[in-house]
Amino acid sequence: MPARRAANIKKLNKIKPKRPDGRTLRARPRAAPRSGPRRQAILDAGALLMQQRGFGGTTVEDVAGHLDLTKAAFYYYVENKEELLFQISTQTLALADASIAAIERSDAAPDVKLGRMIDSFVHLVAERPAFFTVYFQEKGHLDADHLKTVTRVERKIAGALERVLRDGMAGGAFRTADPAVAAFAILGMCFWIYKWFRPAGRSNVDEVSRTFQALVLRGTLTN
Repeated sequence: MPARRAANIKKLNKIKPKRPDGRTLRARPRAAPRSGPRRQAILDAGALLMQQRGFGGTTVEDVAGHLDLTKAAFYYYVENKEELLFQISTQTLALADASIAAIERSDAAPDVKLGRMIDSFVHLVAERPAFFTVYFQEKGHLDADHLKTVTRVERKIAGALERVLRDGMAGGAFRTADPAVAAFAILGMCFWIYKWFRPAGRSNVDEVSRTFQALVLRGTLTN
């Protein structure tokens, strides 16, 4: 009897839990996102619609309809709306991370690196306003794991800028200050342009970049 009970328990443990519709639940890892022009078109459309309507006001049907796709075609590239937000966010941060990492690795002097980083931030935000608007305003809708992922990349970007500031201070080129505070001040200034910059406005993106560089370097350089 004990042996039979043990066998029954073992058999029950092998039975997978059921969904409300009766199908077996299976934990599956997130698949790597499929790439290609159509996936990029979905991200572009998703960013544009979320910029206009917010995450809550945008549906999968909206994105699919904007591109004249079926929902099945949408789901081939993106798992759901939250996954769409995550892919928009990671693409946004990946562009910034790659650019800033390359500048940090260069042999340029700290003041040159700092100017190039500011220029990179300004151009990225000004040239992809929908993506950056959605990232900054809607990232609170990411699930816990996705939010951890994007936060890790955010810290990596801020860390590269902080190290450049720290190196400049250590070498006497920059005034002594808290490099972390200085880094977040610069990031805030550069990223905030998603709120107000307009390509047809009084200053173009290059002029904005030069103004920001001058403000930061004049306040940072020792002479």
